[in-house]
Amino acid sequence: MAREGLRSHLSGSVPISIVAHLVVLLVLVVIPLGNSVLPIPVTAMPSFVMAAALPPPPAPEPLPRVARSPAPSGPTIPFDAPDRIEPERPVTPPSIPTSDTAEGGITPPGIGVEGGGLGPPAPPQPLSPPDPPKQGPVRVAVLPEPPRKIVDVRPIYPEVARIARKEGMVILEAVLDQGGHVTQLRVLRSEPLLDQAAIEAVRQWRYSPTIYYGKPVSVLMTITVRFTLQ
Repeated sequence: MAREGLRSHLSGSVPISIVAHLVVLLVLVVIPLGNSVLPIPVTAMPSFVMAAALPPPPAPEPLPRVARSPAPSGPTIPFDAPDRIEPERPVTPPSIPTSDTAEGGITPPGIGVEGGGLGPPAPPQPLSPPDPPKQGPVRVAVLPEPPRKIVDVRPIYPEVARIARKEGMVILEAVLDQGGHVTQLRVLRSEPLLDQAAIEAVRQWRYSPTIYYGKPVSVLMTITVRFTLQ
């Protein structure tokens, strides 16, 4: 019975003790904290504090210096100033050579008699023609005009060449005498079936005499004979 009475006594006193402690805690701690004034937070710092707190900005870096190359110096030409400047001397025009006139006076060459003006230029001297050859025929290329054929004989077409249906061209080198007759012949381009017919026809040709430097001369020329079947 004594234990039960003690247990009931303890169970009734524990809650009361807890409540008493809580009341004492509120009185000693919570109520003073409610009555005290909390400090106002500082939102902005004074200017002198900020100036002291911020570090100074870094100094700008100096630009690199570029070494300049010295200007090239040329050779020094010494100059001596003259002590005295000589005055300019008048230039005398060159004298014109003179020639004696028929009346005994003197007239500069190239000056006309009337008015003293310049005369007309002298006409150019004509070129002298080359000397004529002393011997041998004259080539037709150097003549003022080639010889003119006055007698023409057509060549007879060889029967062998006609049967063979041969056509062609024979070139001959001919020498004409002073009367225009053909005296010499030489084949330059040959057609074997046609050469003889060309030579026999050309030997009968005749040309007008060629006068060169006032004298008749023999001429060296080229003759072409064409053979064509009709």
